[in-house]
Amino acid sequence: MPLQNTLRIVPETGGDPRVRVFRCLFAPPDESEHLEVDAYALITDRYVALLDTLLCPEDMAFVVEQLHDVLPGRQLLVINSHADWDHAWGNSYFSHNGQVSAPIIAHSHCFTRLRSAEAQAELDEYQQRYAVFQHVVLLPPTITFTHSLTLHGGDLTLELLPAPGHHADHIAAWIPELQLLLAFDAVERPIPIIGDKEGVQPMRQTLEHFLSLHPQRVLCSHGKTTTVAMVEQNLAYLRSLEERCQDFLHRQKPTEDEITQGAALINYPFREVIASMPNLAEDAFYTGVHDNNIACTLQFLMTRLDK
Repeated sequence: MPLQNTLRIVPETGGDPRVRVFRCLFAPPDESEHLEVDAYALITDRYVALLDTLLCPEDMAFVVEQLHDVLPGRQLLVINSHADWDHAWGNSYFSHNGQVSAPIIAHSHCFTRLRSAEAQAELDEYQQRYAVFQHVVLLPPTITFTHSLTLHGGDLTLELLPAPGHHADHIAAWIPELQLLLAFDAVERPIPIIGDKEGVQPMRQTLEHFLSLHPQRVLCSHGKTTTVAMVEQNLAYLRSLEERCQDFLHRQKPTEDEITQGAALINYPFREVIASMPNLAEDAFYTGVHDNNIACTLQFLMTRLDK
C-alpha cells in the first residue's frame, strides 16, 4: 500500500548548531489527517544523543546518515521520551543485530509499555494498515531510570527528567548550558494531551516544573513551536479546564455516559480555547483531545471528591 512518509532536517530550530532537529511527516493516503513529529540529535564533546526514534528503522537510517560527520570519536546514545508509536518504533535500528548498536535510555515504565501485549497489538494493526511499519520490531530500552538521569557530555549536560501527564513514562530533556528544554509531548500546540485521569495532576505539575527551569527555548514534538509562551498557554488551559470542571461538579455529578460529552457537557467549546491563538482553526483531532482532557479532569476530580 503506498504511503507518504517523509523526513527532513529543520535548520536553526534548535537555536544552536549542536542541536539538530529532524521532522517526520506521516500522511496516509485517503486520510484527511496527517501527523508531523520531531526528533532531535544533541552533539556533545563525548556523545551524540538521539532523542526519539520516530516511526520506523528507516527513519533512523536517514538520521544516522545525516550525522556521519559528527559520529566518529563520539559514543552514540539513544533516548526515548516515551513509548508511543511515533516516538519509539525506530528503536530496532539500534539493536545488537540491527544496523547500528547503541544503548537505548528511557524511563522504566517505557520498558514495561514496549513489552506489553497492548503495544504489540497496536503494531500488528498498524502493520496491516500501513506499509511504512513493515520492518518495525518493538525494542524496549536497555538502560532505564525512575527519578532522573544526567549525562555529562563535556561541553553540554543532558538532564533527563520525569515529565508525566501525557503518559506515566514520559520524560523531558533539559540542557542547562543552552537553557533549552526538550518537552516532547508534554507541551503541544494548541493543547496538551492528558493520558488518563491519573495524569491530570502530574501534567499540571510537569508544566509548572518546566517554567521553574526558566528555559529560553522550548521544543515540542508536535506543533512547530520554540517559545516558552506555549508552556504558559498549556498550563493556563489546564487550570481553566480544572476550574470549569469544578464549577460543573458543584452543580451536578455526571454519569459515565455524560462524561464522554466533554466540551458540550461543561459548555467549554474548543473554538473558545483557540480563540486567542493566531492561525488556528477548529480541528477534529484536537477537538477530540479537548473532549478527552475534560473527561479525564472530571474523572480525576470526582475521584478526589469521593475520598
